[in-house]
Amino acid sequence: MTHIPQPNPSPESRWLRVAVLQPDLRFGHSMPNLHLLRQTIDRLVGEAALDLVVLPEIFSGDPDSADGSVARQFLQTLARACDVNVIGGSVLLREANSQQYNTCFAVHRGGELAGRYDKRILFSSEAEIRSSGDGPLIVEFEGFRVGVLICADLWHPELARELCGKIDVLAVVVKSSVPTHEHKEYARQNWHAMALTRAMENGFAVLVSDWPDARHDHERTFKDGVRTRHTHYTSGASCIVDPSHRPDMPRIQRMFLKGQPGVLRADLNLDALKKFRAYRTSVGLLPE
Repeated sequence: MTHIPQPNPSPESRWLRVAVLQPDLRFGHSMPNLHLLRQTIDRLVGEAALDLVVLPEIFSGDPDSADGSVARQFLQTLARACDVNVIGGSVLLREANSQQYNTCFAVHRGGELAGRYDKRILFSSEAEIRSSGDGPLIVEFEGFRVGVLICADLWHPELARELCGKIDVLAVVVKSSVPTHEHKEYARQNWHAMALTRAMENGFAVLVSDWPDARHDHERTFKDGVRTRHTHYTSGASCIVDPSHRPDMPRIQRMFLKGQPGVLRADLNLDALKKFRAYRTSVGLLPE
């Protein structure tokens, strides 16, 4: 686990204690994945209190859509039992009208559902079977505001820009799938660069939660009943970006350079982020 401490924190400042998970998930192994997430967060809050934890896209590893009730119940129980606000990665959700979405549930630490966000930018074959969401999500927790994007949403800068001035933290839940082993480092660097850019150009912290650098093999069933083996890779692009640390680049962005499983923790100074936004506005780099 990597923790980003703050030197001599002022008691007058508003602090947000966050954790970004990059868990050792396995595709198609839902219950072991949920067990791992619960164990990890139990351990984290046992070590030190947390205000917000962010999980990755399709955190259960379940490739099939359902009504979302199992995922919602897991996230609500997790938040209540661990006393932490949760940005619950995402699940594949099938509505009663048979429309399917890639959906993130945000949950208050007391277990109440805080909001739902449906992915808007559908990647590759995802567009053939899922519907796109129709708007942003901003969640008000305990004196701090969080916006949510899912994976490919971050590639469209206008989706982050519409949150500028309205949030303190952008949570981006990711499953950075790439076709070959050779693409993993390329993808990881792309994601780190995008997270840094969105943080700097909008003046908020960015928390990216991804699957680790790994190979995933699973079977697909096509309409004619033929099953085929499919392999994809994930890159491990999790990071925490806090632009208020300028010009100290090593403190602005922290990540797992080799994409290994783990946890990133940080204490974000909300007042320092507010001052950073005010400075960027004063020099014309942020809109009024």
